[in-house]
Amino acid sequence: MNSQIATLKADEAVNWFQKRLKNAVSYGLSSEECNTFEIFITSTLADVDIKKQTINIVLPTFFENLISRKVNKSTIDAQATIIRLFIKYYGGTCNQFKNALDKFTTKALSECFNDDNIVLKVTKYLALYPQCGGRGQQGIHHAEAWTSQFNDYLYSANYFLNQLYTNVNFFFGTDVTDKYEGKFDLSIFKLSELGQMTPKERYEKLTSLFIFFNTAIQSMLLSMFSTVKHLDPNKVIQFAQDTLSVTSEKLKDTMITEDVIALDSVLWKLHSSAIKTISALIKCCGRVLIPQGISICRILLQSLNMTHFNSSNAQYGTTRSKLQQRVLTYQVICSWLAVAGSQSSLQLFSESLTSGILFDIKFDKPSLNLVVDKQTGNKKRKSGALNQKIINQRDTIVMHDYLANKSVCNEAHKTLQLFLNTLSSNLKILQFKIFQSTIMGLLLEIIKCQRPNDYPLPYYDDLCRLNLYKSLLALIISPHPQAITHTSVALRVFTFGTTDRNEKVKEVCRSSLSKLEHIIRPRNDTLFFPLENDIEIPPCAQSTIPENKTHFLQEIVEESTVPVQVKELKNVNTENIQPNGTPPSTQSISENKTQIINKIVEDSTIPIKSREVKIINTENVQPNTIPKSVQTTIPENKTNVFNKIVKDSTLPIKVKELNNGNTENVQPNTVIESMDADNSMDSSTVDESLINNDLEDENYTDMLNDFIDSD
Repeated sequence: MNSQIATLKADEAVNWFQKRLKNAVSYGLSSEECNTFEIFITSTLADVDIKKQTINIVLPTFFENLISRKVNKSTIDAQATIIRLFIKYYGGTCNQFKNALDKFTTKALSECFNDDNIVLKVTKYLALYPQCGGRGQQGIHHAEAWTSQFNDYLYSANYFLNQLYTNVNFFFGTDVTDKYEGKFDLSIFKLSELGQMTPKERYEKLTSLFIFFNTAIQSMLLSMFSTVKHLDPNKVIQFAQDTLSVTSEKLKDTMITEDVIALDSVLWKLHSSAIKTISALIKCCGRVLIPQGISICRILLQSLNMTHFNSSNAQYGTTRSKLQQRVLTYQVICSWLAVAGSQSSLQLFSESLTSGILFDIKFDKPSLNLVVDKQTGNKKRKSGALNQKIINQRDTIVMHDYLANKSVCNEAHKTLQLFLNTLSSNLKILQFKIFQSTIMGLLLEIIKCQRPNDYPLPYYDDLCRLNLYKSLLALIISPHPQAITHTSVALRVFTFGTTDRNEKVKEVCRSSLSKLEHIIRPRNDTLFFPLENDIEIPPCAQSTIPENKTHFLQEIVEESTVPVQVKELKNVNTENIQPNGTPPSTQSISENKTQIINKIVEDSTIPIKSREVKIINTENVQPNTIPKSVQTTIPENKTNVFNKIVKDSTLPIKVKELNNGNTENVQPNTVIESMDADNSMDSSTVDESLINNDLEDENYTDMLNDFIDSD
């Protein structure tokens, strides 16, 4: 409801609600009217005028006629809903109607105690009951009232737990006297009638009372309160441990009586209620419970172990015993994992959890004992029709079985997915491989099946198959550090899943293929594909040349195929070119050859790319500029190697710009002395080196003439 409309129609709305509340005593309120009342109250909290009229007119009228006449269950249900709204938003004002609230609570619990919906709504407004009255400084009065009421409900739950386990000799729970010392009025439950009931009726009555106080504790833990809640979580954990300390296996070892049989029939209800209380405690306290993580895990794994299905205890195709408790246990394990994560201490109990999950996600089909044809006298037994009847009965049982156990299979898969995403690296390598083989095996069996009736149990259900594919994705996304990830097999399985009959399963498979694509071909660089960074050689390594450097350069000369590219040759000054057609720049380049070779020898590293050569100044080029230290390390055949380097252009040199070449003062026919690696060389060697230099000059002259003509 819009607040502006509510403000404009304030008087009409208040009068209408007042009239409806008066008539509710006789005629009751419908569910639509309760929803309208809730919308009206929540949407007009900011309006001061409507709030005053609600406090002064609506509240007194409502509580005045709350229990004046006899009403039906639907009216009580609606009244319990409105009481919770009033206490939630007008708690301080409701304190004056405390007597009316107590009488209504007594009436509702005495007349409608078997109606779970009404009892739940009663516990919801009882959880907010401490908000009635003044808050005190920083809500200290409300906090004290909440803690006092919580401890009282916890005491009442322990009291009825002792009443239930009185005949169990091995039970040693919280010390609670036989005389009730709590503040809650138990007279409304008529406990004096317990002595006249049969054992079955008595245990059912005590179980209902135990569940009621447990539900009240859960409502107090889960409800939004006006101030900080103060409680001792160790008391709640100890209460849950006492509840789960009595199991069916232990009861079988005692003397079998009617009381023991009756207790065994309601035992799963007691355990489920305690597990719900642990769930509410986790949602209320969150990561504050990490120090108690081992105790919480023990409670949950104990509940999982005691509800382990055994094929000998239940007929195939029927609902497994304690199914609800097992499903609830999986849900609470997921809640604890989501809250505590890797600090949940669940890795300490991974073996028990692994065995439970593996049992729930895979069921074996029943074996068939078909009738074999036998000759009986002159008559032959017709076994064909009988065998067909057995097969049809098997198929019917199978269909019932997946309906009975699909819920626990789905919860087991959800727990497995969260467990792998959180603690896969903490699993043992064998446990992880067992999960891999089981899930892969189930999916391969589904792929091989031609019809849904052949699917492994309980994967007739579409939701079970969907969670099975999600579990496979969790195995791939959260791999074990010591196990091989079957990514290629998973790609094929997900590709086959895109042809499933269910659209949601197809969607999950397509999404999984997209995620695996990002794993195989990542968008950004990963640790498996690092960037290729340039290797930087330290200066100390550059100054030393190995002995076989000449052979290394010679191999580069022979294998290099990249030609020299001169892209631009601009503004070359050729004023003093000699008549023989050789430009002075050629002579300058031949003179600079010594410097280039020296540079190659001194800084011999990876192939050098000289992208820009600007302003070549060769005025003061001096021959024989190689240091003596380098000359002594060059072998005899260095001249020939360097000639090959210059001739074949082995180094991939790219000259992009050769601008402003100053060749004015270069002298023609300048002869650069050959670099002798050894001064004791004979005259024949010197003459050959001079001839080689002349040939090199002619080659350079031809190359530069071609470059100038091409420009």
